[in-house]
Amino acid sequence: MNPPESLHESLRLRLSARPSKTLITTIAAESMADEKVLDALLSFLHNGEDSLRWRAAWALEKVAGQCPSLLIGERPQMRALALHPDTPHGLRRLLLSILHHLPDDEELDVAFFNLLLDTMLDLQSPPGVQSLAMKLAYRQSKSNSDLHREFLSIVRNMEPDYYSAGVRSVAKRCLKGKL
Repeated sequence: MNPPESLHESLRLRLSARPSKTLITTIAAESMADEKVLDALLSFLHNGEDSLRWRAAWALEKVAGQCPSLLIGERPQMRALALHPDTPHGLRRLLLSILHHLPDDEELDVAFFNLLLDTMLDLQSPPGVQSLAMKLAYRQSKSNSDLHREFLSIVRNMEPDYYSAGVRSVAKRCLKGKL
């Protein structure tokens, strides 16, 4: 469903202004109260300019943290966007953070799980993206004992000197089962 054009344009103008935590928090609160605002944010996420997509994702991350049930139906589209090779690292981090807030999926998405493994091991990815990918892969692997053992083996064999302190910390917590 597409939001009314005036609401869509009004939200576009607000998101195009200089971003602030207050503005994004306000828009997130509005989207939790009004499905049309949420639909507009989702449309910007999938069809906006890069700065608009990033700000919409920032607001959606706040929505996911407070009311994840509103975004469960969007999980496949967010995974697809995270999988897309042209998705910038900053937007990918926000998408992974949104997905991290959502309850676990019952079925394993193999393509997404492989992306998570590739991303957590990719030295070109920013540490925040690597850490979120590792956390999500850990959670997804827990549903299958063989897959979980393989995941832990991969983490165990990571060369710690190549990764940031934050990534090493997440890896240690995975190995200790404290995520």
